[in-house]
Amino acid sequence: MNPILVAGLDPAFAHFGIARMWLNLETPNLTFDRFRTISTEKLAGRRKMIRQNSDDLRRARELHAGLHEELKGCTVAFAEIPSGAQAARASYGFGAAVGVLASIQIPLFQVMPLETKKGSVGNPKADKPEIISWAAGHYPEAPWQLYDRDTKGKGGKILNRKGDLHLDNEHVADAIAIVHAGMHLQEFKQLLAMLKIGAPTQQTINT
Repeated sequence: MNPILVAGLDPAFAHFGIARMWLNLETPNLTFDRFRTISTEKLAGRRKMIRQNSDDLRRARELHAGLHEELKGCTVAFAEIPSGAQAARASYGFGAAVGVLASIQIPLFQVMPLETKKGSVGNPKADKPEIISWAAGHYPEAPWQLYDRDTKGKGGKILNRKGDLHLDNEHVADAIAIVHAGMHLQEFKQLLAMLKIGAPTQQTINT
């Protein structure tokens, strides 16, 4: 039985992490395919002729185009859904990210942040560096961004520096963790059983 492609999504307006993984339907084991962080640069305010709403529309379109490019060939996707913003601007960005997620036409499973931490590191209080280290340990072949251990370039390379997370590592590591957490969802296990027997599935699954 051939493996299928699944995607993990860590959505945000500024930095949208995506990880593509091959899933063996029989085992089920995951194999790394590729990852990407879509970063949308804010131009309004830097360039006087660009209106804020026009700039936001451009950024949302960039997210939409990049997401659907990465979802090509994928059978299902897992995502954390943004929520809980207190500032108006942050809420606006969350809304844009959710709107992009709503355009997905394959089954989409919602993973809660607590489930992401428990389903990967195993610690519901895990922080970003722990998740990055966990993901890099599981998938050392992935093109992780490495730092010099110190400012003089001595002491080798490391994944994180205190107080200075690399955005590429942060968001794609979360996306990988989201896939691992999504594998434990009962709704996904039901879909997996249907895929194993070749049964038709819904195009969209609300969870």
